[in-house]
Parts: sequence; structure tokens; C-alpha cells
Amino acid sequence: MVRVKQRYLLFTILYPSGPQPTSGSKTTSSNPTQSMTFHSPSPPNLNRTSLASIIRSSISTNFGDWGIGQCGGFAVKYFSPATSTGILRITRDNYRTLWAALTYIRELCGQPAVIKVVRVSGTIRKAEVAAVKLAEEAIRKVKREVRGENNSSVGVKGSGDKKGVAGMFVGGTGKPVQAATIDDDDEQDEMVVDIVDSENDDDDEE
Repeated sequence: MVRVKQRYLLFTILYPSGPQPTSGSKTTSSNPTQSMTFHSPSPPNLNRTSLASIIRSSISTNFGDWGIGQCGGFAVKYFSPATSTGILRITRDNYRTLWAALTYIRELCGQPAVIKVVRVSGTIRKAEVAAVKLAEEAIRKVKREVRGENNSSVGVKGSGDKKGVAGMFVGGTGKPVQAATIDDDDEQDEMVVDIVDSENDDDDEE
């Protein structure tokens, strides 16, 4: 019996225009930081079902019936509107097509948005651990930006806004932001298969 190998895509949704006020929401006078603007909570009507429908529509629009046939079996295993973070499950051979479909999405519930894949894992446990670390790092980044703004307001050298922008686009360390991490648990098995195949080819030639 062949085991179907899965991949789990951890993604986060970025909102360049910031949170959109709703009819029942209260406006606040505080100015959000750069991280708070980009990492805003998702609209309340965006849930796992509606998100899956939007992703499936993107697959159909960009890859047609072939894409639906390849990626139609994906599943939204987790989605948190509060943190705008979620986990998708897809077969290993088709996760790149699903990843591409996510990058083509430019709007969610009438609001400009960008879906960024942060990590690709072979197990959902690794994706969950990465999601927790991502949330913790986002909280630390907001705290650093708030402290920077407070220091700049009292005349301390340095600008909180500049630190916020630098933290968003270069990771706050002056180095480029790392690309999504891919955990390929089957890499060693594939290498063994390639070696065996090459040996068989040599035997056939002899």
C-alpha cells in the first residue's frame, strides 16, 4: 500500500492598507505601528470556508481545470482571523501549484491583501510550532517599534518609524528577509532511490 505524502503550507495574510473600519467597530486615536498595519486582523466574514472558496477560485482562474484536478483536494486545516495565519494541506507533488495560486490573490473580502507562505513542512506539528514562533516574533517586533516611537518622541537619537520599516523589509538586522523554509522529510529517501536507479542503469549498460 502506497502512503500519500502531504505538505503543510503555513501562510500569513498581509494587509498593506491596514485594518478597514466596520459599521460596528470603534475608532481609536492611537497610531498603529508598521507591523500592526501590515499584520492586521482579517475581516470577521473571512473564515476557513470562505478562504477555501477564494483559493479554489484562484486555482481555477490561473490554472484552469488542470489546476483544479491537481489541487482540488487541498484543505484549510487551520485559520485564525485574529492573527491572519493559517495552515493548508496539499499533496507533496502539487504544493507548488497551490503556492503559486496563493501569490495571485490580491484581494480578500473587498480588502487589498497579500498571502505570504512562511513555511512548508512535512508534518502539521512542525507547521504549528512555526506558527507559534511567528506569532511570538510579531509581538516582539511590535514592542520594539513601540519602544522606538516612545524614545523618538522624547528626543532620543533614532527614529521609531525607520526601525519599523527596516524591521518589516529587512528583518530588523540589515539582512534580507529569508525565503519560506521547506522541510522535506523525504529528501534522504529520494537520494537513496536515485542512487539505486543509477546503479541499475550502470548494470544495464554492462
